[in-house]
Order: sequence, then C-alpha cells, then structure tokens
Amino acid sequence: MKLRQVTPVLCSMSRSVISSASCMLLFLLLAGMPVTFCATAEPAVKNWHEDAFFGLHYDLHPGAGDTELGRLCSYEHIRAMLEKVQPDFVQYDCKGHPGYTGYPTKVGSPSPGIVNDALRIWRDVTRDMGIPLSIHYSGVWDTRAIELHPDWARIREDGTPDPNNTSRLSAYETELLIPQLLEVVRDYDIDGMWIDGENWASHPDWSAACQAAFTKETGITDIPKKSGDPHWLEWLAFQRALFVKHVTDYTNAVHQLKPECMVTSNWMYSVRQPEEMEAPIDYLSGDFDPSFGSERAMAEGRFISSRGKPWDLMAWSFLQIHDQGWTTKPAVHLCQEVSTVLAQGGAIFIYDQPQRSGKLTDWHQDIFAEVAQFCRKRQALSHRTESIPQVVVLHSENSYYRYNSPLYNFGGANAAMEGALFALLENGYSVDIMNEATLGARLSEYPLVVIPEAENVSDAFKSKLSAYVEAGGRLIVSGAHVALQYGDLAGVSPASGTAIGWLPAGNGAVKCSGSYQKTVLNGARVLHPVLENQSIPADDKELVPASTLNQVGQGSVAAIHGPIFRNYFQGRYPGLRQVIGEVAAALETPGLSRTCAPWYVEMALRKKDGRTLAHFVNRSVSGYQSSYYHLVEHVPDAGAFSIEIPMAEKPQRCYMSPDPVGLEWHWKDGVLSANISALHIHNILVIE
Repeated sequence: MKLRQVTPVLCSMSRSVISSASCMLLFLLLAGMPVTFCATAEPAVKNWHEDAFFGLHYDLHPGAGDTELGRLCSYEHIRAMLEKVQPDFVQYDCKGHPGYTGYPTKVGSPSPGIVNDALRIWRDVTRDMGIPLSIHYSGVWDTRAIELHPDWARIREDGTPDPNNTSRLSAYETELLIPQLLEVVRDYDIDGMWIDGENWASHPDWSAACQAAFTKETGITDIPKKSGDPHWLEWLAFQRALFVKHVTDYTNAVHQLKPECMVTSNWMYSVRQPEEMEAPIDYLSGDFDPSFGSERAMAEGRFISSRGKPWDLMAWSFLQIHDQGWTTKPAVHLCQEVSTVLAQGGAIFIYDQPQRSGKLTDWHQDIFAEVAQFCRKRQALSHRTESIPQVVVLHSENSYYRYNSPLYNFGGANAAMEGALFALLENGYSVDIMNEATLGARLSEYPLVVIPEAENVSDAFKSKLSAYVEAGGRLIVSGAHVALQYGDLAGVSPASGTAIGWLPAGNGAVKCSGSYQKTVLNGARVLHPVLENQSIPADDKELVPASTLNQVGQGSVAAIHGPIFRNYFQGRYPGLRQVIGEVAAALETPGLSRTCAPWYVEMALRKKDGRTLAHFVNRSVSGYQSSYYHLVEHVPDAGAFSIEIPMAEKPQRCYMSPDPVGLEWHWKDGVLSANISALHIHNILVIE
C-alpha cells in the first residue's frame, strides 16, 4: 500500500473525535484513497470562561447530619428557577469542607442524607439549557478524610494533628482527591471545577514527611517553628511550592481526562498569592467577604485583571451581623457590590445556598434576576475591557511574603497596598495593581507608579525604577525605609532618630500614626513637615520632613517617610486623603485623567473595540453609622461631577450608557472635559 500526497487531509483532530477519525483513516487506507498526513499540533481547547459573564453558585457543604439532600430537587423546579435568571454558567455542590459528598460517590464518603442525586438533575438541566456546569469541591480542607485517615492530617508546629486540613505529602491527593474529581467528570460529564478551601486554608505542615523533604531539598536540618527562626522564609517557600504542585497535579489529571473541563483553585494568584503563575489553572476566581464585598472587589479585581487569564469574582447573596443569623441582601446591595468587578472587565457570579432538600428559594432567584438584568445592560461595555494605564500601585510579592500570615492569608501585609489604592481612587485617579514581575515589564506604560511601604523590593526591580524615573516617569515611595533604600532617587539620606506627630492638612492637621524617619535633604524639597502638635510650627523651628519631592533626570520622585498608606487603610481620615492627594498633585504627572467628584465615586479608565470607557461606581450608601448594620438598602445619587481626560484628538462622539443622564462635553488643547449630571450605582462615559 502506497501513501500518496493528495486530498483529503486528516489533521488537527480534537481528542473527542480521535477514535472516529482513526476508523475513517483506516477505511481510506484500505480503500486506496489519497491521504495527506499533517504534523500540525492539536488545537487549543476553547476556554468557555472567556465568554461566560454572569453565573450562579450553589453549595450545601453536606455533612453527616443531613437527612434530606435532594428530596425536593426536581428537573422542573431547577429549570424554572434558572430560567428566571438566565445565567451563562452555574456551579453546584459536590463536596464541602466537612468532606462528605452530596452525590453517591464510590470513592469517598457520601453524606448519609442523600435522598436523590441532585447533581444528576443539575447536569440534565444545564445540558438541556446549553450552559456549562461546574462543581464546588473542597480541596485542602477535608475533615472526613482525616477522620478516616489520621495520617493524612497536616501536623501543627506543636506536633498535634490538624483536624481539618490535609498534608500535601500524604496520600490524600492520590487516593481520594484526584480519583474523586475524575469520578465526577466520568459520571456527570461536568464542564468545570471551583476548588474551594485551598490557599486560604493552607498552613505550614510539620509532618515527618514534610520535614524530611525540606531537609533533602535544602540541606537544612534545623526545622524552624515560628517567624524569626533561622530559615523561616525558606520553610514557607517550600510549603508554598507544595501547594502549587498540589493544584498542578489535580489540574493536569482532570485535563488529561477531559481537556474542556475548566479548573480553578479559589483565590489562587489573587492578592493573597501574588507571585508569578505556575499552576495550569484555566481561570482565576474568588469569593468576597459576606460583608463589605465592594471593598474586597476594589483590590482583587484590579490585581487579578493584570494576570492575563479569564477571571470572575463571586458575591455572597447573604450576610450575618454578629450572632443574628444569615439574611439575604437586597438587589441594590448586590448591584453595588458587583459594579467594581464590571468596571474592571471581569465576570461575576452570585452565591446562594439551596435548602437542605435541594430546593431553591424562589424569591432569591427573583433578586438574582434583577441583578442579572443590571449586569446585562452593562455587559457590552464592561466585559473583557482593558485598562488604560494611568496610576499603578505595586503589590510586591517579595515584601508580602515576609509579613503575611502563612501561607497565604493577609496578616496585614496587604494593608499599605490597599490603603494606597483607596486613597488614590478617592482622589479621582484610575488605579491598577501589579506585582513586581508584571509591573517590571510594563513600567514605561504608566505615567505614575506608587510603591507603598514595600521594604523588600528586589534590586532588579529597583534598578528598573531608576531607569523609569530618569526617562520621565513619576514615582511615589513611602515608608520609614525610603531614605535608606531609595535615598539617591528621593534626594535624601537618613538622619538620626524618628518623629511622630501630625501632618498639615488644609487649615488643620491630621494625626500620623507610626514613626517618620528623620532625613537630610540632598536635593529634595519638603512638601509636608511632621508637626509636634496640631499647630503650624513657627518659622524658626527645625522641620522634620514628612514628604519630599526630588527631580531625577526628566522625572520626579515624591517620598513619604512614614507608614501613611497603612494608616489610611486602618483609618480613612479625610486629612490623610488630602495629604496623599497633595503629594500626588505635586508630581504634576502628564497624561493623567482625573475626576472632580465626591471621594466615594470610583473611576476606572478602560478601553474596548477602539472606544475609551470611563467607568464610574458610586460607593455611597444611605443610612447611619453603625457596626451593627452592614446592609445596603439605598444608594443615593452622587450628584453632578466632572472628569478631564487627555486626548490627542477631538472625539467624534461622547455619551453615557446604559443610564442616559445629562452630559456636556468639550475638547480643547488635547483635553476632553465632561460634566456629568448624575450617578446612581454604575454608569459609563463612552468616548468614540
């Protein structure tokens, strides 16, 4: 039999059709028909999360005490509830933190309360509706697995086993987690996995296996037990590498069985895990805190959107205030909470819990339908937009991992970065967040860079900062370490001692908590002094510089010599906001857009399909101050405000969408000025 170079061509087949294509190839060869063999690679699998915009999430965390799981779950009921909302995808319960499944697993521990297989019904409904079905599955956290296999437990520093969290070097992954994930793919043909209880549930493991592996890899025999011990940072880095391998292993296993099944690990590569991405997860995702989700979204949306992967964020549809039980949020609360995500180009989904019987609460779905309609009106101008570089705040992976609560929880290590974000947004700027690796490659794109109290930035990144400023960039650095670490750029050197007191703010003063490093001026000039008391000092008093400004090459560096951004995160004093705004304004950064709006109006400058899009989010609420009230019942109109956007050419058209409020605009000398009459929750200035 001779192969001849003629058509048809058999190449680039997906795995789903390989077997049938092989049969066809054999038929052609036996028939003597012409065949061409191609060396082209198999095409990449379509990531359905790229286009998914609005989703719903339902989990139950089944347990040993359940008695009626799935009893009232029917095809007709689930379909009717989903038809109300019309989501692009849904995520349903599989296994929660207790470790019991809500489906009849043959691999692990099914809850004894399963009456009907609700997951099967959800699969049937979503398949018929043509929407993907993902599962909620608890990974690192599995209480039941440890009950049955005590040797799978993480070991605490005191030698006691963790009752909830598994060890990365135990047999948990190979004997339960991966086999169970593959079981669900085979039996239910699911389209995605949202693995929960992962990095935020991970802690260092002092098991014998981990200690031996650490010693083998590093040669270190003296195992650290706490922060400050020798080799503590190496120990934590080793533990984090084990977590990344854990995610890599199960993701690869799932992809090998079904490449189209999209996998993510909750909060991986978010603010709490800012290093470069290695694990082959398909998209990034996380769920907000039940209360104050808007604030969490402000940082997470900006950082995750810099990572170059599809992403979504989940809003809880309910919250709890103290011990008063859970209550469902009004639609207006959820609309405000998801608006920041929309403004950053992300997808959103909403978390609700079914009743234990598997029935969905119908009036909850009515609320979600209202939120979905709000989002759909904005989808074309929000989903998958790109940022227009303006101000960027560094989230230094090198500094973060020295001070966070191991392995991946904040422990206050995010405070300065998020304080900088809030202060700059509230001064009317559009702000992005990036880690060292990403920002190092994109420094030249940003008119203004902010390094907020990051004491352990790499030397390589500092070198890039110097070149950036020399070429005309504007830089803000803060912290008591600035004079020592950035002295040449800041035009100062450290003097003996520190100062505490107040900063001048308008006609008054504001307390500056923490110590400000005393400095010697080496070319810089003082912007704000540290005041001994709340009165402006006499002219003959020696001034301790709190903030300084220095010209470097074609650029400028403003330095704040104390923890001002951490202070702002911990207490949003208007005086601190004003001081930070004055420091930013002193740099006279060309190319920056800025709103003149109430401080609670958040702006994000984006682009899509050749259009400039200025997103505005109204963060205000009606009501009164109280630690006992977290709900949003009403968002008052923010009133009239304005924005200025540098633009080389006059736009052809400007309009507000989707809410057609009053707009007046004009363009002169390379600047677009727009006056906007009102802002309810979220609206967009479209510039064509």
